[in-house]
Amino acid sequence: MNSIYFPELKRPQYPSSPEILLSALAWSVVERPSSAPDAGLIYVRKESKAKRVQIRQTKPRDGDELASFTAALLKAGVRTKDGELPSLVVDAIADSLVGVRPDKGVGYTSSAIGLCGALLQDPIGGLGAANPPNFASLLNTMYALGGGRGSAAERWFDVASHYAGDPVLSRIEEALASTSLSEYLPQAWPQAKAVLAEGAKSTTLPDWWTADVLNQQLGTPFSWFRDSWDRLCSEQWYTALSPRKWSAWAVCVLRNALGFAFLWEANFFAELARGVRDGSRDAANVARLSLLPSRPLIPYQKGSIAQMDVMPSMRQSLIHGSTCRKAIEAVLKDEKADCKQLADVITLLRTKHSKELKERLEAGDDSGTTNLVETVRYSLIARTGSDVPDHYAFLRRVNRNFTHVSPGPEWIVVMAAMSSSSPGSELRLGDVQRQLDALGLKPRIDFLLSELERAGLCAGAADGDEGIEINLGIGGK
Repeated sequence: MNSIYFPELKRPQYPSSPEILLSALAWSVVERPSSAPDAGLIYVRKESKAKRVQIRQTKPRDGDELASFTAALLKAGVRTKDGELPSLVVDAIADSLVGVRPDKGVGYTSSAIGLCGALLQDPIGGLGAANPPNFASLLNTMYALGGGRGSAAERWFDVASHYAGDPVLSRIEEALASTSLSEYLPQAWPQAKAVLAEGAKSTTLPDWWTADVLNQQLGTPFSWFRDSWDRLCSEQWYTALSPRKWSAWAVCVLRNALGFAFLWEANFFAELARGVRDGSRDAANVARLSLLPSRPLIPYQKGSIAQMDVMPSMRQSLIHGSTCRKAIEAVLKDEKADCKQLADVITLLRTKHSKELKERLEAGDDSGTTNLVETVRYSLIARTGSDVPDHYAFLRRVNRNFTHVSPGPEWIVVMAAMSSSSPGSELRLGDVQRQLDALGLKPRIDFLLSELERAGLCAGAADGDEGIEINLGIGGK
């Protein structure tokens, strides 16, 4: 991709467990020693034999591993009132770290709590692939596109380091560092400062992005991600949440940012291609419509089970947008023109590449879109069975054949909380709606009100719909 003209979002692959996204950020700021075994990590391995890559389970197994973990916990000061540490308690500690249990995938991840908790798996082990997508660079790029300073990974490290010092969690961290992770951590552990790996850094932003997007303060999934991540990683928020709650909220933010970012990208290139081909439209207006979707990125409506299915429209949008992206990038591959605004890129396409672009769009190269569609779908859809529900999902599978907008009970709590600068700040329905507009959801007021009421967050409606007060019940009234 030519990053001179467009944001470079690395092509994704869906992670079977959303905690892999947080773990990817973690490993991007923790350097694995060169002497570490050449293996991917997963907390609980479901398959007995590796098919494509060597994968090591980090959850202590029976026998020597469990005995070593028990000894490490005792050394760290974990014991019952009688000074002992029964195997039942050790098993309970290990089981308490398990995260989402997806039906598919090579195994289960940990819940990514603290420093060591997030390092108990990596993208190789989580995806069972020798060359997994560079999620860390992708997420850090998305953070930079939203105007973030530094990186999303470095912000995570500061919070994880805080939680790793928790009186209880620090003892589990010490035990994990000396057993399951002992071969994979730097010699100087715990690590005092985040050191972002070169390959995990953000890709270069287009010349026009600052002027057309950041300086204009346009609401995009990237600005939503930066706002939400900065808030969640602020002292006001991480001191108000338990380690496990913070980790769950962080994963919720990451998976929504990932899914909506690629939906936004598809809409961006589709609108751009449409505007370039229609020479009667003003280039500046085409640019703005490309950057600001006029419709929800996931259209949804009430009706029959089939009518409420959002996957057909999502799939069509992603495939069409990907086709447009490939065509536009191909015609600009060798272009060197200086474009300070997106409108300049549109003019360049119209004046020098109109014919070739038309031909490429008509040919329609939609190869490689399956992974993209699955990434967006699995980022947003509920991952677990009915026995262990995914409370943070936005979509839900219905009758196996349909996908509905059906937020889990914690999804709206996270979305509302990330619309507030701090737990005790005043928050109203209009604030939540504006943040979700930036994400690309553009929810109807009745839908949003219904979800907030279902979660018990509506405190009053004295000032009308947008003035309805939201009570998060965290750190304030």
